[in-house]
Amino acid sequence: MSPPVSDRRCCPATISAAIRATLLLAATGLVSFGAVAAPADADGWQFSGDFRGGYFASERTARDGSESDEDAFNSRIRLAFERNLSETWKFRTRVAGRFGTEQDDIDVYLRSYAPTRGGADLGDITLDEAYFGYQAPDDGLRFKVGRMQTAFAVPGVASKGLDRNDSPNIGVNWTDGVHLDMPVAGGWRGHVIAQYQDSKGSSSVTAAPLDFSASGSRTTLFLGMENKQRVGAITQRMLSLTWMPDSLADLGLANPSRQDYVTVDARVAAEWPLGTAGARFVTGAEVGYALETPVDAVSGTGGTGDTGGLAWQVQASVYDFAPDHNIGVAIGRADAGWLISPDYRPNDSSLEVRYQWQFLPKTSMEARVRERRELEHPAGTRARVDRDLYVRVSHKF
Repeated sequence: MSPPVSDRRCCPATISAAIRATLLLAATGLVSFGAVAAPADADGWQFSGDFRGGYFASERTARDGSESDEDAFNSRIRLAFERNLSETWKFRTRVAGRFGTEQDDIDVYLRSYAPTRGGADLGDITLDEAYFGYQAPDDGLRFKVGRMQTAFAVPGVASKGLDRNDSPNIGVNWTDGVHLDMPVAGGWRGHVIAQYQDSKGSSSVTAAPLDFSASGSRTTLFLGMENKQRVGAITQRMLSLTWMPDSLADLGLANPSRQDYVTVDARVAAEWPLGTAGARFVTGAEVGYALETPVDAVSGTGGTGDTGGLAWQVQASVYDFAPDHNIGVAIGRADAGWLISPDYRPNDSSLEVRYQWQFLPKTSMEARVRERRELEHPAGTRARVDRDLYVRVSHKF
């Protein structure tokens, strides 16, 4: 394997600057958004947060057989401020920052698009929440407007999603828009999410050749029907549709052709007790399909037609196999035309094992090993293979 990447450690001055920038952005968010919450007094603010960080390492065997590797210590910290405005309304804002030993500098910003297709970069500090929320009595209508987190994932130790799953692992993503969550019937709830997309890019994870430069691509629509009422062993059922108008550069980003990108998705989960000691088995599956996909020439698969649009995952977890110890497996794959998952790359299969130890009520340790293998590749090359691991600690406060 090749030597590790260069060691650009964060010096104390950089760390100090990061802390000062975080506090400055937090104060800015409270001043600009908190003013709307008047006439409540300062005692009404509630503070919370979380920290997640650890050691991350990876190695790659490229299509030409060459090998490379890298490792780093990375972290994410989020500080939230929340205030109840009445019995049904609240305001919440949160500062999120990503840091690592391989980052170049600190970048503090507040804008509607993320700097990379995966979200905020290492060294970035921004607001990932700033919304007004409404909660009707008796678990009725729920409503959010502003900047928020939206996530729908298959439950498990390695909880993952094929479509909308903001800020997994140590990522920072956000949704600018409106989220309507309403009761329907029989335990089913309907979700309508209208998300603003900036012409410079998305704040969610999107893979190329998704593009939002066309004027008709400003709004992405997500429609979902979800039921979490238990029926026998079944604990979750959900159907959803994502519509991204004029967002798919099916012939490449340099070509003016743009198509609507539409996906459908279904997931189900179940749970069974294991013995009498409190252990339980949790499993789930999800499948998605993209109706319109880019051509193979754009995705670099080596084919001559359109890329596939199928994606799926299966998860199985055992919780409390020993007190406070959990383990899970996640297997999945996404064709080259599935472009919206933060957890599964296009044109990849994935296998991972994840272990978790909840050694304190608000603190846990987690370890993961994963292999991702390319599904299609040009003739005369080999499938790219990525292997990675991390050991990290998470703490809530």
